[in-house]
Amino acid sequence: FNASLLPSVSTRSSTDVPDKLYNLEIRQYDASGNHLTGKDYGTVDIGKSLEVTLQEADDCQLVLVARGSGPAVSALETKTLEAVQSMIVNSSVINAITPSVANSMNAMPYVLHLKHVKVSTVNGVPVIQSPDGSYDARLMLKRLAMRLTVTWNYKVAGYKLKQLLIQSVPMNYAIVDKPDTDGTYPSIVSQFTTLAIPISEDDASKGEGSYSCWVPANVRGESAAATTEIQRTKANAPVGSTFFNFVAVNDADAKKKLDYRVYIGSGASTDFNMYRNKDYAYTVNFEHIGIPTGDNRVTYIDPIPASENNDNLVPTANCFMVEPGGAFCFDPFAYQQQGATITNSTLKSWCSSTSGIKSVRVLWQTKENGDVGDPVLGIMNATDDHANIVDIKTADGNTFTGPAYDINQCRIYCRVASNTTGGNGAIAAYDGENGTGNIIWSWHIWVTDYTPDCTGGEQILEPVNKRKLRFTYGNSDVLPVMDRNLGAMVGYVDMVPTSYRDMSKANGLHYQWGRKDPFPSSYTEKEIVMIDNKNSSTPPEGMQNRYGADGITYVVNDGRMDLMNLRGVCQNPTVFYAKKGQITGGITTGIGPEWTTEMGSAVWGDTKTVWDPCPAGWRVASKTDMGAIILSGKNVSNDATKSKDGGYLVYYEAKGSGHTSYFRFTGYGRYFNTFVQIGSLCTVWSCTGESTTKGYSAARLFMDGDYDAIPMYKSDAHTIRCIQERE
Repeated sequence: FNASLLPSVSTRSSTDVPDKLYNLEIRQYDASGNHLTGKDYGTVDIGKSLEVTLQEADDCQLVLVARGSGPAVSALETKTLEAVQSMIVNSSVINAITPSVANSMNAMPYVLHLKHVKVSTVNGVPVIQSPDGSYDARLMLKRLAMRLTVTWNYKVAGYKLKQLLIQSVPMNYAIVDKPDTDGTYPSIVSQFTTLAIPISEDDASKGEGSYSCWVPANVRGESAAATTEIQRTKANAPVGSTFFNFVAVNDADAKKKLDYRVYIGSGASTDFNMYRNKDYAYTVNFEHIGIPTGDNRVTYIDPIPASENNDNLVPTANCFMVEPGGAFCFDPFAYQQQGATITNSTLKSWCSSTSGIKSVRVLWQTKENGDVGDPVLGIMNATDDHANIVDIKTADGNTFTGPAYDINQCRIYCRVASNTTGGNGAIAAYDGENGTGNIIWSWHIWVTDYTPDCTGGEQILEPVNKRKLRFTYGNSDVLPVMDRNLGAMVGYVDMVPTSYRDMSKANGLHYQWGRKDPFPSSYTEKEIVMIDNKNSSTPPEGMQNRYGADGITYVVNDGRMDLMNLRGVCQNPTVFYAKKGQITGGITTGIGPEWTTEMGSAVWGDTKTVWDPCPAGWRVASKTDMGAIILSGKNVSNDATKSKDGGYLVYYEAKGSGHTSYFRFTGYGRYFNTFVQIGSLCTVWSCTGESTTKGYSAARLFMDGDYDAIPMYKSDAHTIRCIQERE
């Protein structure tokens, strides 16, 4: 198995370049990125001189953009350079360009960004120079997109190529790149996607094929550990590096697969950079006998059912914590309260001898790092076969024929992927065969190596994966709480995250008050006042995305301005419900406050209820439990750096002293289709209800200084901190 990056082609045919510079716009900025001057010069002939008016400056920036003949790029106008860096390019226009078709390249944008320019008058003639006084009037614009081509030849006995995935592809083009401090771009918390390329039966039979496409630049840096091509593995590649993922299936058993990875780079084996204006052409040859166990670029997949070799029976809760690669089983009709097993009478009442649980499926899952990395539950065997991740058996371990409608009748088994660092997912039980019919109940799977003990009254700071905190300021009898939000990958004590990726990993999940089902949080480096297309059919910018059992299909953040009874809501655990609000000026706001017609029955409390979303042994903390973080007003150690830190470090043991816990400015879900105040507000639910329509936040922490706990609509979705049920 070898992959070769072909040498760059030294010349291009006439169809590879535009015949003119279409919609040429030249903008001048000062060193800080403020707009100085510039204009749109329209369509300019290549090779002709062009007079440009600029302001004299010792150190300024120039951006030249030929926006192309199509609508790929809107006008820059007088925006700041930072605003230009945030502009969205219409990727579909670029993706439709076919170089072999005459004049097709005219739609391609071309860009040049000169970061340090001196504009001065020399011998009466205005010129642009480098800051040291040298200059060269020849300016070459660069094609916005890179061209990626792969040709393969598969000659492995007993296997056929069935799928080609191009993984970790930036979703959006940037007109002007915005490198991180380490020189990489785009930001690892920006949006990425997977290109799924079907391999035809004819190509699979021949064992050869080719594919070519345009993609944005993805500059991820270098890895000294990748000393040879064979060392270009996931373990050695920088997070977010783009790669070809070839999947071959066994001729005799389609569940058995060979998974190959080919990381893309610009030359040496240590290089994982893909730059704009370049052509990357790969030839990949597969010709081996048996399974290449010595090559870590290849994974042999021979899945077993989640029920096999899995006798790890755990207490039932609406959330299960499991380490990567871990497995467990549970009774779906039970739940734990104060260490005692109790029948889930609500679920039991919804089931009968004919409409009980008949099958189980993966509902959704995240990836390790936003849109990049592997799916945390795993990849299903097939569309109608999720048994390698979630399976069901009778209570005594025999084949399940269903239905189950009472305690001790069945066991649901789950096994999560071992090749991830963790994330979140959900599984569901259905009243029909093979995942058909209605969802009866669903469970959140928190894949994490965080395993705090749910008993014991002491604060634990080390080791980090066992850490739990006592918020004793004003309440010395309080039990320990988790050091992180429910569903978060990291928690911070006495320190703040140093990257936007780590800030986003501290977010956790969001919950409507009294509801067991989680919703995704924000995932971005930007401060966003409002995402108003949260439930669009394509991933909205700024939100963490969820994926299906294939790890590719986007699961929509569905929202409905409607109410259903609790059974109806549980049948739709991915839908964000909010009651129709007041009509003002002909516009229905949809602000809630309810999310079900049975708000009085959907409750959290000091005693754990069947709706509590926390793992066994834990419950949602009350307003009193979390009182330390709002006592005596703002009590933080990082007020001066809160914006850069993306959240507050809150003292929880005393006023202005003791340890601090990090609370991320996640924003929150409001209305049926919006997510608001990302980067400026942290809200944490308490289990304390104020009325039928409102519950108390344990804290509402505004970056601008507001710092309180107030009643908020129960239809709003906030983060949660779990507290021990008992000592």
